[in-house]
Amino acid sequence: MAHNQNCNMAVPVFCLIFFLMPGASAFVCNFTDCEALLKFKGGITSDPKGYVQDWNEANPFCNWTGITCHQYLQNRVIDLEIIEMRLEGSMSPFLSNLSLLTKLSLQGNNFRGEIPTTLGALSQLEYLNMKENKLSGAFPASLHGCQSLKFLDLSVNNLSGVIPEELGWMKKLSFLALSVNNLTGVIPAFLSNLTELTQLERAVNYFTGQIPVELGVLSRLETLFLHLNFLEGTIPASLSNCTALREISLIENLLSGEIPSEMGNKLQNLQKLYFLNNNISGRIPVTFSNLSQITLLDLSVNYLEGEVPEELGKLKNLEILYLHSNNLVSNSSLSFLTALTKCSFLKKLHLGSCLFSGSLPASIGNLSKDLYYSNLLNNRIRGEIPDSIGNLSGLVNLQLWYNHLDGTIPATFGKLKLLQRLYLGRNKLQGSIPDEMGQKENLGLLDLGNNSITGSIPCSLGNLSQLRYLYLSRNSLSGNIPIKLSQCSLMMQLDLSFNNLQGPLPPEIGVFSNLGLSVNLSNNNLDGEIPATIGNLVSVQAIDLSVNRFSGIIPSSVGSCTALEYLNLSKNMIQGTIPESLKQIAYLKALDLAFNQLTGSVPIWLANDSVMKNFNLSYNRLTGEFSSMGRFKNLSGSTLIGNAGLCGGSALMRLQPCAVQKKRRKLWKWTYYLLAITASCFLLLLVYVGVRVRQFFKKKTDATSEEAILMAFRGRNFTQRELEIATDGFSDANLLGRGSFGSVYKAWIDDRISFVAVKFKALILEFVGNGNFEQHLYPESEGGNCRLTLTSGLRGSVGYIPPDMSLKREAHSSGAIEKLKQCCVHVVDAGMMCTEENPQSRPSISLISRGLQNLWKRMEFGK
Repeated sequence: MAHNQNCNMAVPVFCLIFFLMPGASAFVCNFTDCEALLKFKGGITSDPKGYVQDWNEANPFCNWTGITCHQYLQNRVIDLEIIEMRLEGSMSPFLSNLSLLTKLSLQGNNFRGEIPTTLGALSQLEYLNMKENKLSGAFPASLHGCQSLKFLDLSVNNLSGVIPEELGWMKKLSFLALSVNNLTGVIPAFLSNLTELTQLERAVNYFTGQIPVELGVLSRLETLFLHLNFLEGTIPASLSNCTALREISLIENLLSGEIPSEMGNKLQNLQKLYFLNNNISGRIPVTFSNLSQITLLDLSVNYLEGEVPEELGKLKNLEILYLHSNNLVSNSSLSFLTALTKCSFLKKLHLGSCLFSGSLPASIGNLSKDLYYSNLLNNRIRGEIPDSIGNLSGLVNLQLWYNHLDGTIPATFGKLKLLQRLYLGRNKLQGSIPDEMGQKENLGLLDLGNNSITGSIPCSLGNLSQLRYLYLSRNSLSGNIPIKLSQCSLMMQLDLSFNNLQGPLPPEIGVFSNLGLSVNLSNNNLDGEIPATIGNLVSVQAIDLSVNRFSGIIPSSVGSCTALEYLNLSKNMIQGTIPESLKQIAYLKALDLAFNQLTGSVPIWLANDSVMKNFNLSYNRLTGEFSSMGRFKNLSGSTLIGNAGLCGGSALMRLQPCAVQKKRRKLWKWTYYLLAITASCFLLLLVYVGVRVRQFFKKKTDATSEEAILMAFRGRNFTQRELEIATDGFSDANLLGRGSFGSVYKAWIDDRISFVAVKFKALILEFVGNGNFEQHLYPESEGGNCRLTLTSGLRGSVGYIPPDMSLKREAHSSGAIEKLKQCCVHVVDAGMMCTEENPQSRPSISLISRGLQNLWKRMEFGK
């Protein structure tokens, strides 16, 4: 028994000695913590930075990265900290076995899944930070078991559901952050039980209902973030009892009603107040002038009304004042601006989009020298811009856009050396742009658009080496675009539209290789050709040169503008074809080439361009068949209207069928030929008639003398010797013509004073027994009709009598008229043949030409 008793006493002593041995302690008492850490490592699926590579049994776990052990109990883990290592995986429930753990910090990783409920067993845990992960599920009610917890940050995750009531049992909590999750329900009143709270963040969730008035008992509360929720109702006046508050943010909720004036009287420690974007109404409390520590006051985007209290000038520490987008008004002198000159630390002042009227006081130049942002846009401020504005030497951003300012642009703007952005657009400013505007070497944006500015664009703007945005549109600027402007090599957006600029577009525009947004020169009087250097704008997204007087062709280099999305060259005088290089622009969404003089066909690549959303080729001179394939199937007719030479396409295009167009083109062609032939024939006919009429009157004049000679020689006989002498021996020089029955000569008689036609008589047997030949030609009866009948009857017998030598003028004149009628008949026949409906039945032009030539010869020689 004694031996056994000694043995029994030896065991505890041995264990105590064994426990006190460091090596043995590490082997026996570290098993639970080590296993818990290895289980946690096992849940990690991705370790891009190799943060937990040294977590293995070969190394003492107290030396593992991110692990801190107890100072005295060195083999017990008290701190697990892995921050922003981008670890992926799930949270191990075995972390609850780290029973002495006081700090668990895993923020900035990608852990997924739910928060283990077993963490509620960590009774020693004081700090729990799992911010910026991808944890989901409900807020674990079991965390109320962490009775020592003071700091809890689960923000920026995907937690959902309502806040459990058990959270109100965590009496020691001083920091509670649940922002940026998907939490719903109301903000529970039991949060008032957390009397140690100094920071409460529940922003960017889906909380509804009202702000609990019970929060007013949190006397230690310094930060209250409830922004970006759906909270409604009024701002509880009880919040003014949270006298330790330094920062309140209620941005973008549905809060309404007036701002409690008590807040201005009690929150003496308040430094930042955000009430932005709610439905708050009423006036700005005058008591806000007591917020002596406040540095930021943001009451913008609400329905506040009345004047801005001049008492705000007492806020000596005020740095940022945002009152924009309200219904605030002012007196005619904007005296509250003068009051704000006492805020010597003021840096940012945003008073835009209100109802302020009156004129800018000269005292505006006495605002803080630290003021770098001043915004009065979209008000009703009138009058001139005071020269004293040049005293605000710290200004970086000045916005007076969209007011009723008039007068000229002060030259004192040149003193604002730090100015980077100047918005003076949409006013009524007049005069010219001062040269001093080019002295601001840091200016990156200049907006003078929508004014009444005249004169030319000063060359001094070329000195603005940092200029990226230049808006001078909708003024009355004239002259040429200054070449020196190309020195602004950082230009990203250029808008000179709706002015009276003239002259060519300088080739130096290609210098703007950084032009990444747009160039708009539309609605001017620019002329000449579009320079090929425009292809250097490889980053530009939009080019608008419409409504100018550009001529020439579209340069193929425009295809090098590979980032181009919008191209408008409409309403110019551009000629040539649509360049194929345009299909190289992969992102082109809109193309407008309407109202030009473009020729050729519509490029087929437009049908296959899936990116192109809109294009307009109307009112040009395009020709050819328009395809109905691809995106052309659903194209509207307005896209190509005014191109008479186009045919085909879908029914929506309302173009004429190509077969009809070809038939009409062929008909027009033959009509043109017929008109030409008819006109030629008519001209020839006029010439012929003119010649004949002239001959008729000439011969009628000679007819009297000839008739007298004939009467003198009527019935007179000549001997053969007399005829030989009169015809010079029947010389060929006097030969007038030959007939079927003899030859006719011209015979000079009476000493070559007169001449007669003499026919060398042939024997006519049928008249031998009826007297001589003269008796038949010249009977004794009277009247021309008898002679005409006889002559007509004998013409087949006596042969050819030359018209010019005919003794019977009436007969041959009547014959000429008959031939003219026959000529007209032939011309009309030719015209009828040319208008046959069947093209195969129409004669060729060469055949018509030969026919007219033959007709002329027949008329000329009487055949």
